[in-house]
Amino acid sequence: MSKEQNRSAFAISPAKSRYILNSIPTVIYVLSVTPKGFSSQWVSDSVKRILGYDIEEAMAPDWWIDCLHPEDKKAAVEQTSVLMSRGHLVQEYRFRCKDGRYLWMQDEASLLRAPDGRPKEIVGFWTSVTDRKLAQERVAQASGQGVGLTEEELTRSNNRIALQLLIAALIIGSLFLLLASRGPLLFGGLSIIGLTGVALGIILGLVMIWRVRSSDRRFSHILNSIPTVIYELAVTANNFRSQWVSDSVKRILNYEVEEAMAPNWWVHCLHPDDKEAAIKKTSILLSEGHLVQEYRFRSKGGDYLWILDEASLMRGPDGRPKEIIGFWTDITDRKIAEARIAQARKLERERARLIGSSDRNLAAGAMIAGLIIGSSFLWGATTGGLTAFVASGAAGVMLLGLLIRSGKY
Repeated sequence: MSKEQNRSAFAISPAKSRYILNSIPTVIYVLSVTPKGFSSQWVSDSVKRILGYDIEEAMAPDWWIDCLHPEDKKAAVEQTSVLMSRGHLVQEYRFRCKDGRYLWMQDEASLLRAPDGRPKEIVGFWTSVTDRKLAQERVAQASGQGVGLTEEELTRSNNRIALQLLIAALIIGSLFLLLASRGPLLFGGLSIIGLTGVALGIILGLVMIWRVRSSDRRFSHILNSIPTVIYELAVTANNFRSQWVSDSVKRILNYEVEEAMAPNWWVHCLHPDDKEAAIKKTSILLSEGHLVQEYRFRSKGGDYLWILDEASLMRGPDGRPKEIIGFWTDITDRKIAEARIAQARKLERERARLIGSSDRNLAAGAMIAGLIIGSSFLWGATTGGLTAFVASGAAGVMLLGLLIRSGKY
C-alpha cells in the first residue's frame, strides 16, 4: 500500500479520526493568529483526560498563560516570538492541572501561513514529559552530582592510611628489634625477627606503591511534531493485519510507511528478550479491550528504543472484534534515567559498605600498628615483647593481605 493509499484509507473514517485525535496521549490545539495575539480555535478532548480541564475551560482567553508555572511563565511567553520568526517551536515548561498539580509539558507548535504568506494559524501538541523529568531529577539526587567519586576516594584514602600505618609500624617496630643487642634469635648481633620484619615491611611498601599506581590509572575515569506513532490493525481470523500507520513512524523509528505496513514487521523488530512476552500480551487486548505495555523495538538504524504501546480494541455492531487502534510513544529517555537511578542506588549501597569497611580497617590498622610499636618499644626484646610483636605483626600482615586483595586502597 502506498503512502497516498495509506492516507486515503484512514481519511474515509471521520469517526475513527475523531477517536484517534481524542485518545492519543497528547493534547492537540489550534490557535488563530490575530493582530493582537493568538485566539483559541480548537482543542482535543484529551485535554480533559490529561489535564483535567473541560474543553470550554481550555478555550477561555489567557487560560494557557494563567496555568503556566510562575517560574516558567516569562520564558515560555517570550519563546512565542521564535515561533513567529522560524515557523516552528519546541519547548518544555510546567503547566498546572485542574487539581492543582503541575505537569512537565513538551509543547511542539508549527506556524501555518495563508496563500499570501501571512501567518494564519498555529497547530500544536502538548505531551506530558513529567515521568522523564522526575526520573532525571532522581538521577541527579541519587548520584549526588559526582559525590560518588568523592566517597570512593574517601574509602581508598582510609584504606591507604591503614596500609601505611601497618607498613610503617612493621618497619619501625622491626628496627627497634633489629637494633636490640639482646634477646633470642640473634645473628651477627642483629635480631633475625627484626631483620625479617624490616624486609617484609619494605617489600609490602613497594608492592603497595605499584598497586596504587595501577589502581589509580584503572579508576581515573568514572563514569524530533508528536512523539507518537499511530497505527491501525484489522482483526482477522488468524492474526492482525496492518491497515494504517502515521507518517511519524519515519521520524521516530526511521522506517518508511511502506516498510511499517509489511507483514510481521512489528514482530521482527521486537527485541529478542521482549518478543515472547509482548506477543503473549496481545491476548489481554482481545479479552479486556485495552492493553498498555513497554518493550524494546529496533529502529531502522539498528538501535533499540523503549516503546510505550497503548492499544484499544474496537468492536463491530455485532460485538465481534473489528480493529485495533494504538499509539507508540518513545520512552527511551525515561528508561535510561530509571536505569541510572538503579545504578546510582547500587553504587550508594556499595559506597556505604565500603566506607564502613574502610573505617573498620582504619581502626584495626591503627590498633595493630600501636601493638606492633608498643611491643617492640616498651618491652624490648623480652620473651613477652617478642611474642606480642610476632602476634601483632602476623595480624598486621593478614590485614595487609586483605586490603591488597580488595584493591580498594
